[in-house]
Amino acid sequence: MNPESSRKPRPYWHVDAKWVTGIVLLVILTITFVNLFLVQLTGPKQGVELITVLLASTFSASGGGLDDPGDIEIMRKEIANAPDGEWQPIPGLEIVVRAEDIEGMTPREARLWFFRQWAEPLYYEGAEGLAAKMSDPEMRMAMEEGIGPLAVISQQTHRQLRSILFVSLLLSVVLLGGVVYFSRRHGRLSSPGCVIFLAAFPGFLGAVVLSGLLSQGELASIDSGEPGMTTRLLMLAGDVLPAILERVVLQYVILLAIGVLLMLAALVWALFFRGDEEMDEWEDEEDFGETEGL
Repeated sequence: MNPESSRKPRPYWHVDAKWVTGIVLLVILTITFVNLFLVQLTGPKQGVELITVLLASTFSASGGGLDDPGDIEIMRKEIANAPDGEWQPIPGLEIVVRAEDIEGMTPREARLWFFRQWAEPLYYEGAEGLAAKMSDPEMRMAMEEGIGPLAVISQQTHRQLRSILFVSLLLSVVLLGGVVYFSRRHGRLSSPGCVIFLAAFPGFLGAVVLSGLLSQGELASIDSGEPGMTTRLLMLAGDVLPAILERVVLQYVILLAIGVLLMLAALVWALFFRGDEEMDEWEDEEDFGETEGL
């Protein structure tokens, strides 16, 4: 028996399977890329920094912002006048400041140092962690009732997001293998390349737009008077997110490049091996016709 005449044609339902698998992969990959950003945002270093800036900016907004020297000068005077060289800025909260703690710091740096003492227990232990530093029963009770949106930025959230990321990455690999399997010839490069490009483009566009909004937020911060809620949020984000967004944009550029390179490789394949593919396609159709005749 001739081996070529016994070769089975490609099942035509593979085309439908490829489209279904590709659409599901597009959704999963989009979720995976966004979750990757959230994992970075809630990591120990960035998570503590984010809470620090949020607290510092919130408590400083009505007093002139993070760079206003007024409160810091008061702090330095109180420390100098203290018999033991220590000052507790908030009665009932057992966080003290010494001269050496903020020596040589700018007002912004001094504020961030102080509120980082709040942020670390909040990130690692939640409201209970900061409540443990409070000697005032009423303050402790109020803190134990919850910290609102800040509870989202925590080590526990980071671990949950990492677990979701692992599952979504595993699903993505399986679905990507399905797209390659159900595709044919150069489609085994162009199909996954197209899906990766489409999944990465919205995130890339969103990161670029957000970077632009943060630049406008920095300009809005010089306005006179107390800032509105939108401006304040932009100011808060502008202190934390630029460094993260820079890495996110770079990651999305790499993903977009991978998608484009796969599609270009598929185009080269189609151009240089088109004759062989047409011959294979003719043979498949001939074999399929003979099968139908049976």
